[in-house]
Amino acid sequence: MSAYGGLGPMTNAIHWVMVVIFTVFVGLRLYTRKYILNSIGVDDYLVILALALQILYTCFVTVASLYGLGRLFADVGDPITYSMAVKYEVFSQVAGIMVIGVGKLAVGMFLLRIVRNKIQIWFIWGCLATTVFITLFASICVVIQCLPVQKTWNPTVEGNCWLDFSKVGFTVGSWFVAADFSFAILPWFVVWDLNMKRKEKITIACALSLGVFAGVCGIVRTVALDDTVPMLIWSSTESCVTIMCSSIAVLRPLYVRIKYGKDGKSGYSGSDNSYKLPMYGSGRNAPRLSTSGLDFSTVEPKSPSHHAASVPFTTRNTSDETILRGAAGIERTDEISVSYEAMGRKV
Repeated sequence: MSAYGGLGPMTNAIHWVMVVIFTVFVGLRLYTRKYILNSIGVDDYLVILALALQILYTCFVTVASLYGLGRLFADVGDPITYSMAVKYEVFSQVAGIMVIGVGKLAVGMFLLRIVRNKIQIWFIWGCLATTVFITLFASICVVIQCLPVQKTWNPTVEGNCWLDFSKVGFTVGSWFVAADFSFAILPWFVVWDLNMKRKEKITIACALSLGVFAGVCGIVRTVALDDTVPMLIWSSTESCVTIMCSSIAVLRPLYVRIKYGKDGKSGYSGSDNSYKLPMYGSGRNAPRLSTSGLDFSTVEPKSPSHHAASVPFTTRNTSDETILRGAAGIERTDEISVSYEAMGRKV
C-alpha cells in the first residue's frame, strides 16, 4: 500500500499554491523596483532568498508526504518509511523557520530605507539582530534536539533527546509575532510626523502596516505546534503573507502605471525630472533639497529681510505626495523656501 494519502495531498496542494502566490508577488516587486523605480535594495535580495527557501521548504514537505506525512503511523505500517517521513518533515521545519526569519529581515530592511529617527533605526536593528539569532538557534535546535541527530526522526536509534523543541518553537513563534506587530506599528510613528493630509497619512500607514496579518498567521501557527500538518500549513501561510503584505506598498507605482500609463496625468511618473526622495523624511527635519539635489538646509540668510521663492519638488506636480520615491514610489508635492539677500552695488 502506498504511503501517500491522508492529509498529504491537501498539504501539498496548499504549499504549492503558496509558492505560486509567493513567486507572483516577488516577480511583481522586482519588476517594480527594477524597471519603474530603479531602486533595487537589500530587502529585495532577501525576498529572493525567501522565495528560494520557500520552494525548498515545499519540496521537503512534498517528499515527506510521499513517505506518509499526513497519515497515522498505523496507516503507514512500515517504521522505516515513516521515519523517512519524519526526517524530511524535520528538514522542512528548518527551511520553514529560515524562510519566516528571512521574511522578517526583508521587512526590517525595507523599513530602514524609510526611517530617519535614530531611536527607530536602532530599534529596527535590534529586532533584526534578535531575529537572526533566534532563526539560526531554532534552525540548529530542530535538528540536534536528539543526539545522535538520527534519533530525531528514528526512535529506534540509541541515543538521548535532550531538548523539548516545542518550548523552543513556542519562543521562536512568539518572537516572530512580536516582530510582525512591531514592524506593523512603527510606520504610523514615521508617517504621522510628515506634513501631509490626514487621509494620505492613514492610507500610507495602513499600506505599510499590513504585516499585522502575518502576525495573526504566526499566532495560529504557534498555537498549532503540536499538530504537524496545520503547523506546516500555517508556517507556509505566514511566510507567504509576510512577503505579500510587505510588497503591496512597493507595487503601488506598478498599479498606477497600469491604470494611467507611464505618463498618465493622474498617476506616478517615472520621469527623471521629478524630485527623488528615496526615504521618508519629517516635514520639519527632512533635508530641503532642490531639484538639482543641493542642500538648502545649511544655507542661512544673511539678514532677517529676505524674499521667498517657491520651488516645487516635481516638475509634473501631480496629486500624489512623494515620501517613498525610491522605496515605494509614493509621491509628495511640497515646496521649499529659498532665502536670499538683496545685494546693492556701487554705481
